[in-house]
Amino acid sequence: AQPRPFYTLDNNVLTTEQRQFYEDNGYLLVKKLTSDEDIEHFRKEFVRICNKEGNPLGVLIMGDKICKPNLIRSEKTVNKVRDFWEDEELFRYRTLTEVLKYVECFTGPNIIAMQMMLMNKLPDSGTQSSREREMQKLLVCLGYHSPPIKFFHGLLDCDEKSPRVHLVMEKGDTVFFHPLLIHGSGINETSGFRKSISCHFASSECYYIDIKNTTQKHLEKEVFLSKVMQGKRINL
Repeated sequence: AQPRPFYTLDNNVLTTEQRQFYEDNGYLLVKKLTSDEDIEHFRKEFVRICNKEGNPLGVLIMGDKICKPNLIRSEKTVNKVRDFWEDEELFRYRTLTEVLKYVECFTGPNIIAMQMMLMNKLPDSGTQSSREREMQKLLVCLGYHSPPIKFFHGLLDCDEKSPRVHLVMEKGDTVFFHPLLIHGSGINETSGFRKSISCHFASSECYYIDIKNTTQKHLEKEVFLSKVMQGKRINL
């Protein structure tokens, strides 16, 4: 008999096969979870921010060339938009019923929203600049995509030739990553822009541990914003 799943909770959303797949592989792909209509709304809001038609409080705009003099900020130069807590349209993704239904399978009913990012992978220039290197996020609790941490740490002695699982996704698909899964994305070989929204959720029953006098003590200075998406705030 298969051991009881450890990383998902009993519910009527995930099948036994889905729970076992997540247990064995560290990710779960849900096809067409987000509607084309919602995706189009999010895309338009991203372009609006890129074009400086809106400037929500606290939003961080990132791009490889964004600081160059006389550069015109647009969809063609912005790689990422982060921390859009005050942008009503982009933040709405985190409140979608169909998304939270699956999040609850991993976190339980008391769901906290943490870091968020909209990534805009530009067509590759031939230098593989659009590639996102494999990363492992420093994690402290189980969540959707990953729990609360606001920056990434690369892997030491990573073998570029090590086996990989290539996940092909279509518009509207959502992947739920195990917190410890090492993941990245390849170069954008198309002539268009490849967009994705990365959201981090955690159970509010999680708690921060004391990292004073450890090699990770500098992380304590990070400010972790969070909002209750469902249920109640307990610890976080």
